[in-house]
Amino acid sequence: IKNIVKELKDFARQDTSELNQSVDINLIVKSAITLTSNLIKKSTRNFSVRYGKNLPPVTGNFQRLEQVVINLIQNSCQSLPNETKSVFVATDMNTETHEIVIKVIDEGIGMSPEIQSKVTDPFFTTKRDIGGTGLGLSVSSKIIDNHGGSLYFKSKPEIGTEAVITLPIMQDIEEKRK
Repeated sequence: IKNIVKELKDFARQDTSELNQSVDINLIVKSAITLTSNLIKKSTRNFSVRYGKNLPPVTGNFQRLEQVVINLIQNSCQSLPNETKSVFVATDMNTETHEIVIKVIDEGIGMSPEIQSKVTDPFFTTKRDIGGTGLGLSVSSKIIDNHGGSLYFKSKPEIGTEAVITLPIMQDIEEKRK
């Protein structure tokens, strides 16, 4: 409980909106998992995470990136038809592209190509009946874009969805600024 309260306080604190912090992606994912732990426990008995080792930092804003990971975990949990289906989160580095990669993979209901093409459109939602606003993935996509990265989805109906975030490592951002 103490850890959850600490994470909530960190999440709620004033966001400076600056995108120039040195950020550890594994810490962001750990914090997002802590903040969504109750939803994860209610949604699945098969949650797992794999953290990449010795990942270099990215340049960005901790709270904004955390918001994206929280949103992706929430969407994955909400897509599960029952608690036997899984959610898997992973961090890694693509050494060819010099990017940090975050994946959130679920065995949820998946998306048709038509829905997949619209999921980052503002106000598009498939969850209006349960209070969805259609802003989560739109805002998330914009945040990742502002960090010089990309957010994309691979999905098949009745099989699940893989959300992939790529972010340039800090060293590459600094070299581009010179």
